[in-house]
Amino acid sequence: MVMSWVLFSILATLFFAITNVVDKYLLTKWFKKPVIPLLIFGIVSLIASGIVYLFNGFAPLSPLHIILSFVSGIFSIFGAFLYFKAVQLDEISRIATLFYLMPLFVLILATIFLNEIFTLPNYIGILLLISGAILISLKRFKLSLGLAFWLIILADLNWAGSLVIMKYLLNFADYWTIFSYTRIGYIFALVPMFLVNFRDFFSVIRKNSKAVSVMSLNQTLGVVADLFLTIAVSIGYVTLVNALSSVQPFFVLLLAVVLSTFYPKILKEEIGRSTVMLKLLAIILMFIGALLIV
Repeated sequence: MVMSWVLFSILATLFFAITNVVDKYLLTKWFKKPVIPLLIFGIVSLIASGIVYLFNGFAPLSPLHIILSFVSGIFSIFGAFLYFKAVQLDEISRIATLFYLMPLFVLILATIFLNEIFTLPNYIGILLLISGAILISLKRFKLSLGLAFWLIILADLNWAGSLVIMKYLLNFADYWTIFSYTRIGYIFALVPMFLVNFRDFFSVIRKNSKAVSVMSLNQTLGVVADLFLTIAVSIGYVTLVNALSSVQPFFVLLLAVVLSTFYPKILKEEIGRSTVMLKLLAIILMFIGALLIV
């Protein structure tokens, strides 16, 4: 059972890493407004929920639990929106590392609301994973307590809240049902974004259908990653699942190095000696941390 949640958590993390690399390329080359990929992701997610309903159906949920699943979806989308807004306000290298503070928020919320308590080695492992994630994504860190900082912290809180609510709901229904209802909850956050950006959205579709097709495929991969994450959370502790997802920067780095070496026109990553040494230290910390929590 332990290996099951570990496997699905790592698979989700790997898929998220792939979508991150592709998103970085698409947002650099083709898309100027990050809200456009977010809208595409929402549409793909709703289609996925429809497919689940057709082939599997939904388990019965109380009105309160349905509302909570919608709230989880709203938190998830709003977190992504806040993250993109923070990136627009400040350099990605200055705020991206703050994203990996989310496991701390999950740990606190899961302890309070889900009574998830662990051993000392588990907590040390979580801290090592977070430290390694921050180090491996570090380029130059100049902390500024401006608006971007608070936006990314708020984004982390939204994502953490979404995961903790999802774990609670998985006590009452199967992961297919919770996954689908949470995606349906995206509607309440995405409709206002669509109304504000619908002209830009249709303009992108008309002018660059190829980019939209690639982005749609990439967001489909993101939806699959979300499903794997939901399965992992249904089996294991949400705190440990989320902590293990901190290895995502390792996969991103691995993909970036491969692309930088063989396809530098697509993505160029700094791979100098000092950078490599820092990344190796981060990988060692993450490896030890992973061993301590599984």
